[in-house]
Amino acid sequence: RRIIRRCFSTASVFDRSVKIAHRRRAALAHKDGSYDYLRDEISRRLVDRLNDISSTKKFPVAVDLGSFSGHVRKNIEQTVVHKDIRTLHQLEMCEEMLKRDEGQYHPDGVEITYNIWEDETKLPYESDSVDVVFSSMALHWINDLPGVCKEVHRVLKPDGVFLGALLGGETLQELRSCFALAEQEREGGVRSHLSPFVRDSEVGGLIQGAGFNLPTADSDLLTIKYPDMFTLIEHLRGMGETNGTLIRQYYTKLDTFLAAAANYEELYVDEDGLLEATFHVIYFIGWKPHESQQKPKERGSESTRLRSTLEELADTPFNPEKFGQS
Repeated sequence: RRIIRRCFSTASVFDRSVKIAHRRRAALAHKDGSYDYLRDEISRRLVDRLNDISSTKKFPVAVDLGSFSGHVRKNIEQTVVHKDIRTLHQLEMCEEMLKRDEGQYHPDGVEITYNIWEDETKLPYESDSVDVVFSSMALHWINDLPGVCKEVHRVLKPDGVFLGALLGGETLQELRSCFALAEQEREGGVRSHLSPFVRDSEVGGLIQGAGFNLPTADSDLLTIKYPDMFTLIEHLRGMGETNGTLIRQYYTKLDTFLAAAANYEELYVDEDGLLEATFHVIYFIGWKPHESQQKPKERGSESTRLRSTLEELADTPFNPEKFGQS
């Protein structure tokens, strides 16, 4: 299995104008939201993570970073009550996608704003002005991920929280391998059809490097089934999730495309004849430092040496009757 990873740098990987065009096409062609199912589900799971935070912690001002058509907004109704959210600023690079569902799904008592994300390296908010930043299914298209994370850190208030979900390295591994096999056989080489992704092990360092405390990350592997590869690609277009890298291939030969489809049906079909597609979703959380947060003790502050404790345990005979007793 071949996984393409992201290397964090300031060099551009994605063509932002192409991604805006993809989202504009998706917004104008599918106003009924028929391809929103994946974003809605991931946004719901992301918002649920805020509910797991202490009931006494409130978040009056929230930002949805890379909001698309408002998937966080659609899933935040109960969270608004529990977490006292009064303002939700939505920030999206494509105006047509941002305003596709404007005026719909507005929770009672919450001010909703619609803002264009014109410069991905800058967030249009004052420092220390936001309580929580959500980002659902948007960061995997950002060129300067460390820079954006630092911007989020800047706008958050002390003890503010950054909650994110982005696609990881095993996403669409089936589609990637089928194209690789087809191209290797027919063209003698492999080209780029899918974007590079972040790996689970990189997310903690990314968040911590931006200045956040208590970083944690976990991931889900979601399997969605389709009747054929052509339907899968149609849905990716409807989501605005087709390839937007600067080195993308502009066309694929017909025989290579058909061979990839045949490979998919041979290698990744279930007992019902449906094709499986994996979406690897990485969730993370990071806190802007505050004096109330837990802190590790200073090195050398303990009075007992670990070596002494281990030696004592090694010299003590094991008593099964005492095992598990408090």
